[in-house]
Amino acid sequence: MKPENTLLRSPRKVSYAQFALIALVLFLATKVCTLPSVLAEEAGAKSVFSALILFLGDCLLLYFAMKTAKQGGLFALDIPRGWKIAAGVPLLLFFALKLAAFSREIATYFALSLFESVPLLPISVILLVFLCLFADKGFAAIGRVLEIFVWLFVFVCLFVIIFTRTEGDLFNALAILSPDFDKMGGALFRCLGWYGDTALLLLLDLRETSSPSPESAPKKKNKPLFAAVAFSFLALLTFYVVFTAVYGEAAKMTDYAFIKLSAFKANTDELGSADWPMITLWSVLSFSYLGLILLAGKECLLRLFKKDGKTAGRWAFAALSVFALLFSFFLLDEEKEYDIFMTKAMNIVTLAAGAVTLAVGAAALYKEKNEKQN
Repeated sequence: MKPENTLLRSPRKVSYAQFALIALVLFLATKVCTLPSVLAEEAGAKSVFSALILFLGDCLLLYFAMKTAKQGGLFALDIPRGWKIAAGVPLLLFFALKLAAFSREIATYFALSLFESVPLLPISVILLVFLCLFADKGFAAIGRVLEIFVWLFVFVCLFVIIFTRTEGDLFNALAILSPDFDKMGGALFRCLGWYGDTALLLLLDLRETSSPSPESAPKKKNKPLFAAVAFSFLALLTFYVVFTAVYGEAAKMTDYAFIKLSAFKANTDELGSADWPMITLWSVLSFSYLGLILLAGKECLLRLFKKDGKTAGRWAFAALSVFALLFSFFLLDEEKEYDIFMTKAMNIVTLAAGAVTLAVGAAALYKEKNEKQN
C-alpha cells in the first residue's frame, strides 16, 4: 500500500518551492493594478522608491513569517492559546478586509474593461464562488497550481521584452533621480494597505516530515525563495520605472496600470491596447492571491473557534465570501469610498498584521534558538 502524500494530507504543508511561489504571488499580485496611480498621485516620480521601500518592509516580514512556518506555523507554536487568539483576531480582520477590497477591485476591472454593460454583482458572486472551490483544496494545491503556471511568468516577461511597443520619455524617467523626496513619507503611509500580505505565510507549515538528507541543506532549500524575492524586486523596479517614463505627471490618472504599458495589436477595439499575455498572467496571479487570502481567513476563523473538518471549512468560506460582498457593495460602493478605505482604514489594519508577524516571528526565532542550544 502506497504511503499517503503528506502535502495532500495536510492543507497547510507546503514545499520550499511552493512557499517561494506563494511569496512571489503575495509580492506582485496587487502591486501592478491601481497602486501605481495612487503612489504617483502622492509621490510623483518618487513612487519608484516608495514602492521599493515598502517592498523591503515586506521582505522583513517574510523573514519572520518563514521562521514561523519552519516551526509549523502560528497555531502550531508552543505559546499560550491567549497569545494565539490575540494574534489570530487582527489577522482574521486583515484577511477578511483584503478579500473584500481586492475581490471588488478585480471584479471591477473585468466588469469595466473586458465586458460591456455587465453588472458588477454577478461577476463578484461568480468570482467568489470560484475562489471558494479553488481555496477548498488547500495551500499545497494552490502551490502546485503555481508550479504548473510558473512558465507563464517567464513567457510573459520575454513576450513583453520582445514585442512591446511602449515608448517612454527620458525626461519623465530622469525625474526619478531628482533630489526632491518631500512627498515620499506621505506616499509610504498612504499605500500601506496594498502591502503586508506576507503575514499569510505565518499559517504555512515548512517543517521536515523526515530526516533531512545532505542534498537538502538549508542554503539549497532557500534558493527558490531567494530567486522569488530577486525576481519580484526586479519586476517591480522595471515596471515602476517604465510606468513613470511613459506617463510622467499623467501617471496619477492612469487606472489599471499593468494593462496600459503595451500594445501587442496593430489595431485596437473596445479594449484599447489590449495586452492579452499580461491579462492572462495577472488573472492567474490575482485569482491565486485571492484564493490564498480566502484560505488564510478560513484557517484563522476555524482556529479561533476550535472548529475543524471540511464542513466547517466550507461554512467559513461562505461566511467570508458573504462578508466580502456585503462590505464591498455597501461600504466600498463608490471609487472615492474605496480610495479612502485603502489609504486610511486599511493602513491601520496592515500595521496590526505587520506587528503580529514580527511578534510571532520573534517567538519562533526564540524557540529555534532554544532547540539549537539543546
